[in-house]
Amino acid sequence: MDTKRVMTEALEDLVDKELKQFIWQKCNGVKPGTAPISRAKLQTSDREDVVDCMVKQYPDDAGEIAVQALRNMRQNELAQRLELKLKEVQQPVQEERRNDDESMELQPIQSDWHRPYSITACSQLFKHKLLTEEKNDVYLPIGTSHRKGSALLINNIKCDYITDRKGAEIDQANMEWLLTALGYSVEKHTNLSGNALNTAVKNFSKRYEHQNSDSTFVVIMSHGDRFNNKDAILGVHYDDRKKPNDIFFVEDIFSHLNTVSCPALIEKPKVILIHSCRGGEDGGVYVRDSAFESDSWVHKEKDFVCFTVCLASLVNVCAYRNPDNGSFFINYIVDTFSTSAHKYDIMELFRKIASRMEKDRHFRNKQKLLPCIERTTLVKKFYLFPGL
Repeated sequence: MDTKRVMTEALEDLVDKELKQFIWQKCNGVKPGTAPISRAKLQTSDREDVVDCMVKQYPDDAGEIAVQALRNMRQNELAQRLELKLKEVQQPVQEERRNDDESMELQPIQSDWHRPYSITACSQLFKHKLLTEEKNDVYLPIGTSHRKGSALLINNIKCDYITDRKGAEIDQANMEWLLTALGYSVEKHTNLSGNALNTAVKNFSKRYEHQNSDSTFVVIMSHGDRFNNKDAILGVHYDDRKKPNDIFFVEDIFSHLNTVSCPALIEKPKVILIHSCRGGEDGGVYVRDSAFESDSWVHKEKDFVCFTVCLASLVNVCAYRNPDNGSFFINYIVDTFSTSAHKYDIMELFRKIASRMEKDRHFRNKQKLLPCIERTTLVKKFYLFPGL
């Protein structure tokens, strides 16, 4: 590998005493956020062994870490030479990989799609660089290790009077997997009435754990409709004649999680995903994200983003929820977050989901299904930093 070669050549310019200093840097961490290499692995004076060990420990960032270590040793000229050589050998590979990655990220989900085995982890160097260079433009994690928070997952599958939501159990399993992989502690509820939905969200907003969290997710999947121009989630007992009041208004989620009702989540992103239809002519998924400031006067709806999916005309819910594989939109969320959240903020993830769905041949002619972003007042970027 050319990267290994240029790193080894750079270390050849170090005398034994300087190489020991270089190794000492690796054993103690080059800079905050860089995991040290154990001393046992670096009990060697062989340059090739040192480079091999670094590449194993930092597969994506070994060269950059070597440059920083040399600068820490005041070997500035050598560090600059190594940096230039690394750019020369890495640029063609990075350009090709970036083009391939972008191409794959924006492709529609294939018919044989399955949930990924793991989520792509964010690198410590990416996180450190981002929080150093864009600190004022990013919602900061509360700790130094990883995002911390609780997530609420509500899924209505079986209903008394209207059709069951076949495939919704797959959505639940996929979303629970994703939220857990992102580092959230998941609270689950299944088959709730409208009143129970309201109680679950209200109780969740009062959880003490929010004091020590830096963000939260609320995911609700159910049948939906619109009443008096307001989006509503239907409870499992809903019937337009027998149980017309078994509903939960989407707006009440904001009421329970806003600055007044949930001060523990002030200045913390609150991502709300709602998968439901919007009456007889529209089917949809909503994503809303908010984080409120803690000063004396706060705009009530600052830091929101609403991500909506609508069908262009009358289509049954099953047109976008596969009973065997779950909902298309939930699959796109899981797939895109799993493969891209390690380097993109949440708004860019939403854009990628929309771009992929635009190309999906499932949604053609009268069955067009395309997300759009509305009610957006985010003032910072929200990165999830998966794996950290």
